[in-house]
Amino acid sequence: MIILGIIIGILLLMCVYLVFVLLDVRRVVQQLDTIVKDPTNKELNLHSKNPLVRNLALKINHLLNKHQQSERELYQVKNEEDVAIHNIAHDLRTPLTVASGYTQVLLKQPTINGDNHESLVRIDQNLNSVAKHLDLLLMYNRLNEHELAFNFQKINVTNLLQEMILEMHEAYTNKKIELKLELQSNCWWVADRDALQRIFQNLLGNILEHGTKMAEIKLTGDDQQLELIFKNALATPIKNPERLTNRFYTEDLARKSENAGLGLYITQRLTELMHGTVAIHVENMSFTIILQFTKNSL
Repeated sequence: MIILGIIIGILLLMCVYLVFVLLDVRRVVQQLDTIVKDPTNKELNLHSKNPLVRNLALKINHLLNKHQQSERELYQVKNEEDVAIHNIAHDLRTPLTVASGYTQVLLKQPTINGDNHESLVRIDQNLNSVAKHLDLLLMYNRLNEHELAFNFQKINVTNLLQEMILEMHEAYTNKKIELKLELQSNCWWVADRDALQRIFQNLLGNILEHGTKMAEIKLTGDDQQLELIFKNALATPIKNPERLTNRFYTEDLARKSENAGLGLYITQRLTELMHGTVAIHVENMSFTIILQFTKNSL
């Protein structure tokens, strides 16, 4: 009986000990939940007398401190990279503009012809390509730094889209891409004009760069909704359509077109910032991107 009493006593003590340990662990979990949901510089604050639990809390606090330090360092590095991108891009813009200006002047000279003229044309094309990528990089940087300030105004989307299509008509003709347009006349919408121009420029450029033979552009809208559909036949199949809006992702693995992989990412971000949605559909050798804006979300 004495031995049995001792065993029961030991079991009771173990149960009491286990209960206190479980309560301490529960407090640890509750505090961790708070720290995860509301990221701060807080640490675990326990008054447990159990050395194992206190040691566990100490190790967790050590890991929290290391994580917070890593986040601070990452944030600082990101800011430094953003500033560097901004400065480099602006430093490149001036000589690029000067070089492009001289090229345009030389192209107008009647004395320059033959191979020299062809060389100047290629130089001009390459300068335009660099300028395009530079603009994308600057826009990407502004999006990351949250520096975009939208000026919402009522815009005739039909006229804006028609103007941009007309500007690129010669390029489509040279690449033998036939455009089929179904644009609702006088379709008005409240949006930021510069952002909308950038979206159209990216999508029209995407058709020119990756499309072939046929392309369709549709625009419909009313007082409640605006919808734009850009559809084109593909010159090559797309392997990972779900990744097309990821920044810096490109299907052009051979880098033949020197695609920066930012166009569709910027398109999606600008659309979302104007309270719209982007949907991409790829079926066989057909690529479709649909933009939808609703008045209720503005």
